[in-house]
Amino acid sequence: MPDLTAHDPDLVATHTTAAAASVARWVELHYGLAVAQCHLIRRGLNDNYALLCADGSRHVARLYSIRPRGDVNIDFETALVSHLHARGAGVAAPVACSSGDAHIPLRFPEGPRALALFRHVEGAVPDTLEEFELTGCTLAHIHGAARDYAGPASRYTLDGHHLASRTLAYLETYPEIDKGLLETYRQLVQRLLQELATAQGGLTRVVCHGDTHGFNNHIHTGPDGSRSAVFFDFDDAGPGFLAYDLSVMPWSYMVRKTLKEPDDTLRERWAHYLRGYEAGGGEPSDADLCALPLFVQLRHLWNMGEAAGRRHHWGTSAAPLDWLKKQIDVMDAWKSMDLHA
Repeated sequence: MPDLTAHDPDLVATHTTAAAASVARWVELHYGLAVAQCHLIRRGLNDNYALLCADGSRHVARLYSIRPRGDVNIDFETALVSHLHARGAGVAAPVACSSGDAHIPLRFPEGPRALALFRHVEGAVPDTLEEFELTGCTLAHIHGAARDYAGPASRYTLDGHHLASRTLAYLETYPEIDKGLLETYRQLVQRLLQELATAQGGLTRVVCHGDTHGFNNHIHTGPDGSRSAVFFDFDDAGPGFLAYDLSVMPWSYMVRKTLKEPDDTLRERWAHYLRGYEAGGGEPSDADLCALPLFVQLRHLWNMGEAAGRRHHWGTSAAPLDWLKKQIDVMDAWKSMDLHA
């Protein structure tokens, strides 16, 4: 019988899921909080844990994963969110460690990872038209509040390379992908990058949240009945295009509903979302709105790349070949999408 307690030199960890008890202990050690309960919420781009402390406060601990794009953007993220919170924007504020640092470094079998703590956001995802309008209004406040951000620079710019070229690089090493499909994706990426190069001179630049699909913000009702939208999960934030941040909500709806064009529900939600954005002080130009079909496609490619690049963690079932083949027709249909009410 082999000795199962001995180290196996052939065992290489690509992603470790930490026990909730470990996260609770790290928070107690580095944040000085007495943790009463801790559980894993989900394993997504990062691992998120819910914490209930002995004093009744609630937090979310994010254990950052090693991502194919490179180092985590945590210094920029936490500094940006702290800046937004100080400006009164609706965001889930980060909590500093007892040492004053924004996060704690941890050594995992697969390499160094970081843990950061954020305030828990009460409420639920937007559902009614009024809630989508409130979401758009708060996003405008965030973009406005970020204009004078002067903290650590972002490691990443949400440009054509970040949104499309990285995905093509991941597909070039994807198992079993054939040369014909890969060439089709090369042509698609080339077309989108050319469209972006032509349009970008007239597009509005902002500090993007980067993942405004509707599930990264909650609508909260206060004791006095007042309602507010609060955004969280800024780990994909960075300087980029307003049209990209606006495009993520309709993209998310169409992907979840497997639509090749907007339906009446999306048009109605989008109209309220955009109305709220403008009421919050946002000023999307005609060029920004005309670029939405382009950025819906770029967003889809970015999301595809996150799945294709993380096959060491999620496996190829996150982006199977049959699905990859179908997305060519989907994005071709999105070229002419119209979000006018």
